[in-house]
Amino acid sequence: MEGLPTKGVTEGETLPSGADATPALDPSLHELKPNAIGLLQSTVIGIASSAPGQATALAMAAIIVASAYGGGTAILITMLPMLAIAIAYQRLNMWEQNCGASYVWVGRAVNPYLGFLVGWIMLAGYVLGTVSDILPLGPSILYLVGANPDSQWGNVISATILGGAVTLVSIIGIQLSARFQMAIAVIEYAILIVFAVIGFFAVFVNHAAGTVHPTLAWLSPTGVGGKGSLVAGMLVAVYLFTGWDTSIYLNEETERKDVNPGRAAIIAVLVLGVFYALLVVTLQGAASAAQMEANSSSALVFAANQLVGSPWDKFMALAISLSVIGTTQAFLIGTARIDYSLGSDHVIAKRFGTVSRRFRTPAFGTAVFGILTIIITWLYVFSSSVSGAFDIALTSVGVLFALFYAFTGFATTWYYRKLLGRSLKDAIVVGALPLAGAVVLLYIAVKSIAGFTGEALWSMVGIGILGLALMAVGALVYKSPFFKLKTTAYDPGDSPVRKGA
Repeated sequence: MEGLPTKGVTEGETLPSGADATPALDPSLHELKPNAIGLLQSTVIGIASSAPGQATALAMAAIIVASAYGGGTAILITMLPMLAIAIAYQRLNMWEQNCGASYVWVGRAVNPYLGFLVGWIMLAGYVLGTVSDILPLGPSILYLVGANPDSQWGNVISATILGGAVTLVSIIGIQLSARFQMAIAVIEYAILIVFAVIGFFAVFVNHAAGTVHPTLAWLSPTGVGGKGSLVAGMLVAVYLFTGWDTSIYLNEETERKDVNPGRAAIIAVLVLGVFYALLVVTLQGAASAAQMEANSSSALVFAANQLVGSPWDKFMALAISLSVIGTTQAFLIGTARIDYSLGSDHVIAKRFGTVSRRFRTPAFGTAVFGILTIIITWLYVFSSSVSGAFDIALTSVGVLFALFYAFTGFATTWYYRKLLGRSLKDAIVVGALPLAGAVVLLYIAVKSIAGFTGEALWSMVGIGILGLALMAVGALVYKSPFFKLKTTAYDPGDSPVRKGA
C-alpha cells in the first residue's frame, strides 16, 4: 500500500533529547542485536509460539465437544480475524519497529496510559502462556521414556532441567535460539503430518474399526446434527492461535525489520490455520468423542495409539514434547522482549531494560521469567491448592491475547485514519479489516469472560488491578517519560512513498 512510513518516527515528528529521550520514540536507544535472523527463522518462531502439537493435544477434545466435529471450519473462520490483526501488526510495524510493539503503538497513537495497560495485558498473557506451555512437558517426557507420567518428582525434575536448558539457550543469543527452533520444527511438523496422513486414510478411506465415520456435517459451522456451536468452537480456536505475534517482538533483531516481521506474522497465521484444521479434521475421528474427552490431557497421543498402537504412538509423544519445548522457549523470548521494552522506557524497573553486552539479549528478564516459570511449575505439581488456583488463571490466556490483539486492531485504524478516504484499498486494509478483526476478537473475549466462574472472573479482576497498580508506580514513582508522550497520527503528506508497499 502506498504512502506508509517505514521509519521509526514519522517525518516531521520531533524527537525529545537528553533526559527526555525514550526508546518508545527512538528505538535506536535499544541495544538488541540487529539483523540477527531472517524471514524464515522469524516465521518459524512465530509458528512455534502457537505450538501446533501441544496446543492441538490439549484442545482436541474441547473443540470436538464444542463444535460437534465442526472444528476444522471453526478454525478456518477464526483464522480470518487473526489474519486481519496480523495485517494490522504488519502496517504498524512499518511505522515503528519497536520490540514493545502494541504497547508502544497504542501508547503513541491513542493514549500512553492505555498503551501501558495493553503492554501489561501482553506481559500477563505471555507469562501465563509460558507456564501453561511447560506444564505438560514432564508427563510427555516421562511417557516417552516409559516412566510414570503421574510421578511428581519426575515431572518437576524433567521440567526443571528442560526449562533451565531453554532459558539458557534464550539468553545465549537469538541466532542460537532460531537454529534450535528450526531443528525442532523439522522433526515436530514431519511427525504431525505423517500422523495426519495416517488418520486421513484410517478415518476417511478405510473407515477402520473404532473410528468415527466422517460426514459432510464435519464441514458445517454447527457440526453434526447442528449440535455444535460456532462461537464455542471459535473460543477454543482462539487459544490455538495465540502466540503468532512473537515474530513482531523480534523486529529489532530481524533483517529488513520494517518488512520481514510483518510478513512473518501473516505467514504464521496462514500456516497455523491450515495446519490446525488439517490436524483436527484428520485425527478427531480416531476414536469416539467420549473416548477423546476421557483422554483430553493428551488427546493426540491417545489418537495415535488408536491408529498405530504402541510403541509407534511414542513418536506423537516426541512431537508433543518438542512442541512444548519449542513454544516454551518462543514464549520466553517474546516475554523477555516485551519486558525489555517496558523496562527501557522505565514504566517498570529499569533493570529489565538492560541487555547482556556479550550476548546482546535481555538476559536479566529472560532469566527472571525462566526461573519464575520453573518455580510455578514446582508449586503446581506439589500443591493441589496452588494447582487449582492456577488452573483458573490459565483460562485467562486466550482472553488476554484476544484483548490485546483487538486493541492493536483499533489502534491501526485510529493511527491511519487520515488514509481512510484516500482510496478503497486504504479503507479496507487500514480500516475495515483491522476493525472487523478487533470487533470479532473483542466479542469472543467478552463471551469467554461471561462464561467464567466467579473464581476465574476474579482472577481477571486481579490481573487488571495489578496492572493499574503497576501503572501508578510507573507514572508517579518512576515518573517515566513514556506517560508524557504526545499522541500522533499518520499524515500522508509527511512521509515518503515507499515503492512496493
